[in-house]
Amino acid sequence: MKQTVKYVVSQFVGWLLFFIVVQKPLFVVYNLHFGKQMSIAEMWRIYVNGFPVDVTAAGYLMIVPLLMCWLALLLRANPTRWLRVYNIVITVMMALITVADACLYEFWEYKLDNTVLYYIDDPKNAFASVSAGYIATRLVMLVAVGGVIHVMLSWPLKLLRGLPSGESAAWWKICLAMLVLSVLNLVAIRGLGIYPNMPYRVYYSDVQFYNHSAVNPLANVVYSLATANDFDREFQCYDDAEVERAMARLFPTESDSTEVILSNRRPDIVVVMVESFGSGFIKSLGGMDNVAPRMSALCDSSVCFTRCYGASFRTERGLAGAISGYLAQPTTNIMRYTHKVHNLPGLPKSLKAAGYRTQFIYGGDASFFNMNDWMAASGHDKIVTENDFDASERTQEWGVPDHVPLDYLLKDLTAGTYDKSKPRYTTLLTLSSHMPFDVPYHRLDDKKLNAFAYTDSCLGNFVDRLKVSPAWDNLLLIILADHNFNNHRMDEEDFPFIPLLLTGGAVKVAPRRIDVLMSQTDLPAIVLGQLGLNHDEFIFSRDVLARNYVYPFAFNAFNNGFNLRDSTGCTVWDTAADRAIHGDDSRRSRTGKIILQSLYKDMGRR
Repeated sequence: MKQTVKYVVSQFVGWLLFFIVVQKPLFVVYNLHFGKQMSIAEMWRIYVNGFPVDVTAAGYLMIVPLLMCWLALLLRANPTRWLRVYNIVITVMMALITVADACLYEFWEYKLDNTVLYYIDDPKNAFASVSAGYIATRLVMLVAVGGVIHVMLSWPLKLLRGLPSGESAAWWKICLAMLVLSVLNLVAIRGLGIYPNMPYRVYYSDVQFYNHSAVNPLANVVYSLATANDFDREFQCYDDAEVERAMARLFPTESDSTEVILSNRRPDIVVVMVESFGSGFIKSLGGMDNVAPRMSALCDSSVCFTRCYGASFRTERGLAGAISGYLAQPTTNIMRYTHKVHNLPGLPKSLKAAGYRTQFIYGGDASFFNMNDWMAASGHDKIVTENDFDASERTQEWGVPDHVPLDYLLKDLTAGTYDKSKPRYTTLLTLSSHMPFDVPYHRLDDKKLNAFAYTDSCLGNFVDRLKVSPAWDNLLLIILADHNFNNHRMDEEDFPFIPLLLTGGAVKVAPRRIDVLMSQTDLPAIVLGQLGLNHDEFIFSRDVLARNYVYPFAFNAFNNGFNLRDSTGCTVWDTAADRAIHGDDSRRSRTGKIILQSLYKDMGRR
């Protein structure tokens, strides 16, 4: 009996020590540049606030060993062999979780959760942004952490070697001891307070990095998996009728007296979504000089929306925002749910019903993050990916460099063989302005800025050649970013915007800047409003050129939070802590939570 009790207690304590001595220090040190003023006192607060959920995580890890001990007790067997196999599996799993949590934070700025599972079936694209050297050093970290876990698990196992496997007079005492240990483990998982030990309970600071440092990654993964599909139950704060009335004012689904800026109602339409190309790279939008001179000139010669905010912080969320008009979610990503993706609206789907031929062009792997499924579901009849280009042209980690798909589109638009009686719609997504920034261009010394300069030159060249072709006269060309470049803190009030510009021969008005506050998700309603088509199925998209757009605001979601900005300021709401962490304002907070409640209700229905 003593041996069993010592084994269970030793392993439980061992996991706690692992979280304290290895997991948290590794995460903090690796990502120390996110900490504003890390100190010993702050580290102590991280440990104290995170400890209850560390206990919960240790309890999760003890479920299988306890079950094995129970089974061995019932069968009068020694569980050492079974536990040895379990230790191997759990060593690999926990080493992966620990290292991935620390290393991915610099890219994602949120704790490891069920999102990581989306990459398992596509390792090629998951590692496309990093070098072989980066992978090698992280493998060394993985082996080192795995070695520590192996040693930590091996010592308690030695306590069971002498455990009798036959009849024992103290069998009932061992059963009683195991029952007590099992109950205590359940208490460790649940916690002693009124509320269970959920990951969000560790949040204590206005600095998200400190909160994230306190969160146990295993507990966060388990929690995100357990709550992944209860969308219609999440973020429910207000009466449904009240939410419905508020949403009708916030998101009018009809265009009232829209200002028509097009010369005809059925132009060819091209939407170019530029990877990570936030306003910070564009001089005419207040950004850097000499990085994107062609984009800056295009903004000055177009109908340019200067205060457009991206839906979120990743490409697939930007695609769903701009093309499906669907808001991003703080706790999940609708792009991963096939049955829900097929129930989303789509700008090309609406245009198909109006007689358009549609296509999507992307120089990378469209299977990444289920994008190919969404591309077809949103109404793109033809999908062109890296497999449609010559293998010799795939010179970047992510696929073919941007000039190749843009050349392909140019030829398609200027070909004289197409049916002119059917207008055309194209979505083109670029990829070169993405890590590792390996572009066939060398103008700027900074590798990152040079990649953006390359994409800028490709766009400028594309527009120059298009302007001298007959295709320009009947073309509406829309250029916007999929999201902002992730060089800022997403929980900050000053959340940068993205470019959105309308140009082409079909635009009849003079170039101008439209400074109205809006979101990336408003694109479908704007386009359909210009064509005189209904957009009521795009429930989160607004025609900002219409007279009934009377409350300009922007909504942006990041992991476990959202930004809501209007003319009075910006509120950043932490959904895990359920409080504003910047710009606390009761009206903006209420508006954001109403939108979130409506969004998750809608996700539950789709």
